Amino acid sequence: MTTDQAGTATVEAREWLAAAATPGRRWLLSAAGCQALETAFTIVQWAGLALIAGDVLAGDRPSRLGLAVLFGGGLLAAGAAWSSARFQAVGRQRIAHAIRRRLVAGLLPAGQRHTEPDPATAALATVEFADDIADFHAQSLPQRRSAPVSMALILAITAIVQWPAAVILLLASLLIPLNMRLAGLFAKEGADAQAAAGTRLAAVVLDSFRGLPTLRNLGALGRRHSELARAAGDLNATTIAVIRRASLSGAVMDVVITFSIAANATYIGLSLLGYVRIGAAPGMTLFRGLLALLICPMYFQPMRAMAAAFHSRERALSAVPAITGLLVEPSSSAERVPPSGERVTVVLDNVSLRFPAADEPTLQGLNLTVHAGSWTAVAGPSGAGKTTLLSLIAGVRAPSHGTVRWLTPTGASAPWLGGCAWIGQQTVLLPGSIGDNIRIGRPDASRVDIEQAVAAAGLAEVVARLPRGLDTPLGEGGWGLSTGEARRIAIARAFLSDAGLWVLDEPTAHLDADTESQIIVALRNATQGRTVIVATHSAALTRSADLLFGLTDGTVHSVREATRV
Repeated sequence: MTTDQAGTATVEAREWLAAAATPGRRWLLSAAGCQALETAFTIVQWAGLALIAGDVLAGDRPSRLGLAVLFGGGLLAAGAAWSSARFQAVGRQRIAHAIRRRLVAGLLPAGQRHTEPDPATAALATVEFADDIADFHAQSLPQRRSAPVSMALILAITAIVQWPAAVILLLASLLIPLNMRLAGLFAKEGADAQAAAGTRLAAVVLDSFRGLPTLRNLGALGRRHSELARAAGDLNATTIAVIRRASLSGAVMDVVITFSIAANATYIGLSLLGYVRIGAAPGMTLFRGLLALLICPMYFQPMRAMAAAFHSRERALSAVPAITGLLVEPSSSAERVPPSGERVTVVLDNVSLRFPAADEPTLQGLNLTVHAGSWTAVAGPSGAGKTTLLSLIAGVRAPSHGTVRWLTPTGASAPWLGGCAWIGQQTVLLPGSIGDNIRIGRPDASRVDIEQAVAAAGLAEVVARLPRGLDTPLGEGGWGLSTGEARRIAIARAFLSDAGLWVLDEPTAHLDADTESQIIVALRNATQGRTVIVATHSAALTRSADLLFGLTDGTVHSVREATRV
């Protein structure tokens, strides 16, 4: 990426980050107003305390006015602080909810996404990055609006009671923006490293859970444990680095704040003792001096909060690319989404795919046409690229070179997730009833639609034997169903989706000969008029196809008519 591209990306990230605050902006602005009121009421509270201190030191009883001002101001300040916290919480919640809603729309196959998102990045963006952005806005937006008002109010009151103290505060505040800028620059690098380390750890954990049986069988659990430990160590190191930088910038700010408070305390103390006298300054009294000292630390509190927001801002900016990369981009006008059930012809034009870490392309120079309504089998040895080819056709991956198109009577489109029915080697069954698991194919399907899908998948006899029919609950992982029966549920789901293209990856794997034969019959019945592309090692499934493609070393080496039985 060139410097200009990096600059443009940074500007776009900042614009997106600013726009993300819209759902909670009204609440956060209300929080800002409450913070300004809290400052005003706290000044009133300290004024009451100064009055009481003056009375006590003079040997008198605290005046009712002083007590009323102290407790009244304290109660009002506490109420404003509570209201501000509530408004911030609501604003934060609304921003995070809006981001997650957009992420869900982008992650689910809703008809516009053309590639499958990285699961680790998706999980981290949904769980953590959305909160990072919401936290930043909840922290910074109220502070940006309330800080100028609060600081100006404190400076004005200090100038009224003792303007030399206000001058000291103003001079000290000139050093704060430089420190805040340095804090932001330090935080940027650390936030990027922390986000990358977090994504890496999430990927290692996710891959470990996915491949746990394989790792155990290969005796590779120890190596995976070491890799997991390294990823966790990297995240710990980057997190500690961010904390160290925040602590360093905070320490610099503390030095400036402490120096200004000490300078004011020295000036006020010497003035009360009569050692210092500035002619144009108002006479120093205990009330004036004590009030100036009490509100002096309040002057720097908004700056401290905004300095902390610099760190959260850089963390939020580091999260923006991960989130925006998962959001759905509108389809171009040249691409038309085929309606459900429309006949689909699949065309691959000089398609190649090379994975980033691979020396050789997995697929190279593929030119294929699968005509609408045909049954096409893709055969070849393991590792030849059959599953990768199916992922290109289904829109799970985008080719490195060439184009994959779906042609229909009403137009053409690039493959998109959710636009075709996919059946793989394993059927995922969720806790719930059989009907609920089938309804995943089309959530708004009626009972009659589900019964038609059951009949098309050859599942009617199985459902009839169950005590509660379609309402029979399934345990986690599909308790009570055989592999073949679970595969029929996958067929029923696909039928219910009414997709014009079916992509099948070893749909009869791990089945005995009788069950395989039944599944093939169910598939042929359910896909009448549909375009079917199936990758398989099964001779029986190959014989059932209309056309056979042979795939070896990522290239098509033969195309012939299949022999139907």
